[in-house]
Amino acid sequence: MPVSVDSLRAQEEAAFLDLTRAFYAHEGFAFDPQASGRMVRHLLANPQVGAVWLARRDGRAVGYLVVTRCYSLEFGGPFALLDEIFLLPEARGTGLGKRLLDTAAGYCREQGIGYLRLEVQKRHARTVEIYRAYGFRAEDRHLMSLPVR
Repeated sequence: MPVSVDSLRAQEEAAFLDLTRAFYAHEGFAFDPQASGRMVRHLLANPQVGAVWLARRDGRAVGYLVVTRCYSLEFGGPFALLDEIFLLPEARGTGLGKRLLDTAAGYCREQGIGYLRLEVQKRHARTVEIYRAYGFRAEDRHLMSLPVR
């Protein structure tokens, strides 16, 4: 089965949104297709903000990756956030997840970004172990958010 990971093209927005809808349903997040469409179009039009990739198996979109750029004094400048990564259940365990992580790490190296960070739900212990096996380290910090809208 041929697999690929390629940058998202504007004409693939519908496939991306279908996958995003599946990811949000899996996680129990509210999904707003108009807002998600606006955000992905913003990323595509502003590469300095980040990048989006689609994973395909036999030409069919089965997953995606979103990396956004950030800046931190602690990390010596730019760092990246692995904002979203998702594979449909039938694509898991095929090596595509590692290819997506390799893509994120490669993007960081190409862009001169020294750190790649991510967040993962504590209830996803298996996923945490996958990230650790890849080389991510857990930090003794609290992730905190403040809605300001």
